[in-house]
Amino acid sequence: MRFIKAALLVALAGCPDRPVGAVYPESGNVEVKDIPAVPNRNADILFLIDNSGSMDAEQASLRANFGRFMAVLETIEGGLPNVHIGVVTSNLGQSATDGVGTASFGPSCANKGDDGAMRTAPVINGRFIVDEETTGGARNRNYSGTLADAFSAIANVGIDGCGIEQHLGAVKRSLENPVNTGFLRDDAKLTVIVIGDEDDCSLAHKSLFEGTTNGTEVNFRCTQGGIECDGDPNLTVVGEHTNCHPKDPSPYLNPISTYIDYLRSLKAHPDDDVIVAGIVGDPEPFKIAMDGGQTVLGASCMYGDQSAFPAVRTTEFLKAFPQSIETTICGADLSGPLVQIAALLKRSFGDPCFENQVIDLDPATPGLQADCTVTDVQVDGTNETELAVIPSCTTGQIPCWHIEDDAQQCYYTQYHQKLVIDRGGVVPPSDLHVKVNCVTAGSGGSFQ
Repeated sequence: MRFIKAALLVALAGCPDRPVGAVYPESGNVEVKDIPAVPNRNADILFLIDNSGSMDAEQASLRANFGRFMAVLETIEGGLPNVHIGVVTSNLGQSATDGVGTASFGPSCANKGDDGAMRTAPVINGRFIVDEETTGGARNRNYSGTLADAFSAIANVGIDGCGIEQHLGAVKRSLENPVNTGFLRDDAKLTVIVIGDEDDCSLAHKSLFEGTTNGTEVNFRCTQGGIECDGDPNLTVVGEHTNCHPKDPSPYLNPISTYIDYLRSLKAHPDDDVIVAGIVGDPEPFKIAMDGGQTVLGASCMYGDQSAFPAVRTTEFLKAFPQSIETTICGADLSGPLVQIAALLKRSFGDPCFENQVIDLDPATPGLQADCTVTDVQVDGTNETELAVIPSCTTGQIPCWHIEDDAQQCYYTQYHQKLVIDRGGVVPPSDLHVKVNCVTAGSGGSFQ
């Protein structure tokens, strides 16, 4: 998100000319918003689902709660955006940047696995869901039944995939694979959601599979060859380790930068138009353990008879993007994480709902006396020109702004407050953005 660097004039009741630099930090935090007056309504959403043997409950929760994810997107101005939704698995078999291994690990790890091909289903005409608004407000859909049913059909990926999960490699392959042509649109925001209970093991060298047919040994090669920690760079010491991070260079794995750079290359403005999310194992604690005489990576959390493992590489990938979120898969209930991810995607379109409570400067006076700066800005690429400070609607001027409660559109936030711009029926130009700074209580959200 780009922020205005020049000092703004604050349009406040009783204090209309105070510069933004005089917003006193002791009164709260400043929640910052960049809301396009005419938002882009195109979203390409890619779900990467781990289809190895331990993911049955998590996949069921994903399918059951997909409707909650879409319900947040339906609160975007104008309703459900124009979406392409694709599903791929983490199974790339024994493929690596330098070729394809042939060691015998059974059919689950044979050849190139699913090769990043998006999932198909009889209810969908194509390799991904299309649901777009057409002229006149009708929807163009390539599926029968409900959107939730169509997603459930392609998200039922099973648990027979290779235990060497190449999350990031499969994302990249899916966006390059010719069979998925048409999924990516130049003018759409790209959202990538990684769901897995083990870390990424995207291979540079097929030699990971050579010299053994022991799957546990091969799995630990991913850990030992892909992660290093302070005090034990080769991960030979049993016990908990700290300050763990991706190993670069790695004897087997591609560097995380391979996938960061690739995703960023797909968009002219990646900070604005690429959103990444992970529902993954907690990155800490990171422990090396023994199991049946073999060295293994210990779980970072247990839930019932299931476990998830520290997602160190995946976490590093997520942190590289300004618009990103990491949530836990521990517990197998994906309802909360899916709502959080959908809210992040909605904010990328320009979400008028506040994450934190807007402070009332004068509780004794009826109505909310908010401390906000609201400014019209013309955006041309990376160039921004301030056009006008928008006053509060208490001044009686048009255009103006006010904050109202909207439990329907902002149901996923705690206080249900949103910013409303009244332009008196005037349709704004497509290059107009509304830049907002409001003093709020709490510490979440985007602040400066």
